[in-house]
Amino acid sequence: MRNLLHANLRRLVRSRAFLLAVLAELAYTALVVLVCWDHYATGTGSYTMESILTAGFGLMGYLPIPSLIAAPLLSLHLGTDYSDNTLRNKLIVGHTRAEVYLADVLTCVIATVGLDVLYLVLSGLLCIYPILGMSGILLRVSPGQMLAWTGTALLARAAWAAVIKMAVTLLGNRTTASIAGLLLVLAAAGACAFGFHELEYLARHPEAADPEARMAFWRLALDVLPTGQYLQVSRLDTPFLWRMPLLSLSVIAVSTAAGLLLFRRKDLK
Repeated sequence: MRNLLHANLRRLVRSRAFLLAVLAELAYTALVVLVCWDHYATGTGSYTMESILTAGFGLMGYLPIPSLIAAPLLSLHLGTDYSDNTLRNKLIVGHTRAEVYLADVLTCVIATVGLDVLYLVLSGLLCIYPILGMSGILLRVSPGQMLAWTGTALLARAAWAAVIKMAVTLLGNRTTASIAGLLLVLAAAGACAFGFHELEYLARHPEAADPEARMAFWRLALDVLPTGQYLQVSRLDTPFLWRMPLLSLSVIAVSTAAGLLLFRRKDLK
């Protein structure tokens, strides 16, 4: 499987879609950093280092911009395998379907997590000087807390990549997969936005019907959805942080098992 993974990554990084994704990630990083610089310079903002770093998982706690950047990349990369008969050729040379599928999952995880790490490194380096020079602080939380947030969000991103791979396996077409990848991100973002709205509403209106059960439902839904997890991290509001990695691992296991089952039954002719 090592050869499969190496071939997948080599083809991915040489693709135009990957270059465009990296450029989009750099543009997003520059936008966030420039806005923070401007707010620090004018004294109109209260951004902290943790809020800048976690913006790499969702802008303003509602917009999963990095997911919108990565979704077309993964969908095009995976969909091309079906359109160009690459998957069939991999099987012909002796690789098993399980090896091919798992190599694709790992490729998706490495690509998406790699884009997140790129943001974290660049935004951290670019924001250290302004923060030190203008406010004299780096983090308002402990390094352990920051690492817990970052690790949880990266694991949620890995779960999201596994779900994207399963969805593309179900569709098996480059164009359809690309559109479906974006729609999947938008649908998840919409569901999370509604969930956040419901939680805020129930917190303000305890007299609403069965508020505790409804809040527990939406908290669980946001924790199960990978998009909900890293949007919560971007909001710096994670009341059940301890269970998020466990749920992400569950999503990875379930989506990978379902995807493998679909792939084994799929006709690649």
